Order: sequence, then C-alpha cells, then structure tokens
Amino acid sequence: MGSASQDGPPFPGRIPGQAEEAALGWAIALRDSPDDLSLRRQFQAWHEADAMHRQAWAAMRHLDDRLEQVEPAYAVRADNRHMVLPAVETPPKRLRRPLLLAAGAACLALLLAPAVSLRLQADYRTGVAEVERVTLADGSVVQLAPRSAIAVDFAAGRRDIRLMEGEAFFAVTRNPSRPFRVLGDRATVTVLGTAFDVRAARGDDDAALVGVEHGRVRVAPHAGAPMLLTAGQGAAVAASGDLRRQAVVPTQIAAWRDRQIIVRNEPITDAIDRLRPWFGGMILTRGEALANQRLTGLFNAADPVEALRGMARAYGGRVTVIGGWLIIYSQA
Repeated sequence: MGSASQDGPPFPGRIPGQAEEAALGWAIALRDSPDDLSLRRQFQAWHEADAMHRQAWAAMRHLDDRLEQVEPAYAVRADNRHMVLPAVETPPKRLRRPLLLAAGAACLALLLAPAVSLRLQADYRTGVAEVERVTLADGSVVQLAPRSAIAVDFAAGRRDIRLMEGEAFFAVTRNPSRPFRVLGDRATVTVLGTAFDVRAARGDDDAALVGVEHGRVRVAPHAGAPMLLTAGQGAAVAASGDLRRQAVVPTQIAAWRDRQIIVRNEPITDAIDRLRPWFGGMILTRGEALANQRLTGLFNAADPVEALRGMARAYGGRVTVIGGWLIIYSQA
C-alpha cells in the first residue's frame, strides 16, 4: 500500500460503530508505510477524534502483541448458500502479519458488536449470506436478507414487526381490523394487505428505504408528515425524518431474494456496503474519491469477490483479497 497523503486516511471506517474495522486498516497501513509522516499525522487525528477509536486501537494493539505466535488455519467452510472459498496454505512471512491482524480483527468485531443483545431480542435473524423465509401466525410471509433481524409482537390484537437490523420483504395477509405495522428506527410502515420491502439505515448519513411491489403502505416518520405509497413507489427516510419519494421497478424490489444486487446510479461505496452482509470477513475501502464515483449494474451477491472485481473493472479500481478474511477495495 502506498502513502495515504494523496488519498486521505487509508480506511476511515465508513460505517458508524465499526471503529474496529478502521483500527485494522490503520494497523496494516502503518505497518506497510512506517516512515510516512503524513500517514502518521492522519492516524493521530483519527485516534484523537473519538473515544471509540482509542478503544478499538488499544484492543487491536493488544491482539497485535499476541498474534505473532499464532499459526492460523485458513480453510473456510460454507454450506450451499454461501460462496465456497478454497483452503489457503500458510502465507509467506511478509503477508502473515496482516493475515493474523485480519483474523484477530474478526474476533474483535464479534466482541465489540452488539450481537449478544440482538440475539436476545430478535425472534428471527440471519447470518452472513443467509436468506430466510418465515411464515407468521397470521399467514403473512417475511423474507429476511443476510445479517437481518426482526422481533414479532402479535399480542393483544397487534401485528407489529420491529426491524432491528438489515432488510426484509413482507407479503402481508389482508386483515382490515388488525393493521400490520413494521416499526423501524426512523419510521413506521402501516399496511392492510400488500407486498413491500424495508431496509434499515446503516448510519446517520444513510437513508432507510421502503419499496412497494403491490398494494399501498403508509410511511410515518417519527418526526415529520406521513406519505402514502402505492405499487412502483418507494421512499427514503433521512435521519431528520424527511421523506423523499422515489420511483422503483416492482419486479426489481428486494432483488437480494435471488442473490442479486441491482445498483442504479449509486456511489460505489454504497454498493460495497450492500455487499458486506454477503461476505464473512471484512470489506475495507481506500480512497476518498470512491464516494464520488457513481455506478449502475447488476452484481452477483453470492460471489462478493467477483462482484467487487466487476466494480473495479468499471472504474479502474483494485481489489486485494487477503486470506479469505479481508477484501480491500482501492481506487486505482
């Protein structure tokens, strides 16, 4: 990896709360360019900016001090719903340290993420590259995208689903006396009988999304006026509660059910974010200009590495895969 003096911080941790991802990126970049003073100044600014950054860096250094004696096994096992990666032999010494850091960071992410709380609260949840179909007590069907979770509340005549993480597609059984509601962090979607998709926001800068395949839904943000959507319409819910109506193609809503990602004039960084739930390790991005490069295309989510390589071919980017644990997408 070269100096970050031109491209900015090497791996700024685009998703809020993933300070451990950024700490891994800094560890690799600083090890590769130990004499880069500009890189060290940028790292210091990142380190001082947030207490979570300092905590993640301290944990990374703690792992770094102990990983030198570890001899990793790099075989990756997967079932038929996952991308199958071949076993990788022990890497050359010059690559061993980054690989160990990547493996340690995967463990660190598990420790720091609120996964335990999610498991306790969710009634249904999916893992990496897993799509699950759930039939509820009223006959409604929910399909969960990878790394998604819902909690179900049908008590006292309610039909409430709380989307805790990720994305879900709902085919709702009509019952006018018992409205079906999907409760999100930013809005409540109420329906009587329809099929629609809801995606939770991934951070303050990201929008929660609703798309209607058929029927009608009412999107009521926690702050702001509600909006009625019909088939072929969607809405983006900003952190402020503002709603932005969008046109959608009904047959392309929730394309992830067929393990496809459809990108329409989106920043490459957003498209990469949509691939993360399909990959069992970490995907890091390098280069501030990536957020300004817009992409349109159809990508196979079941093969995240090849999907990223397809994005790179379109814009002359570079994809580096380390040990099956880590993918680094860099601008050329």
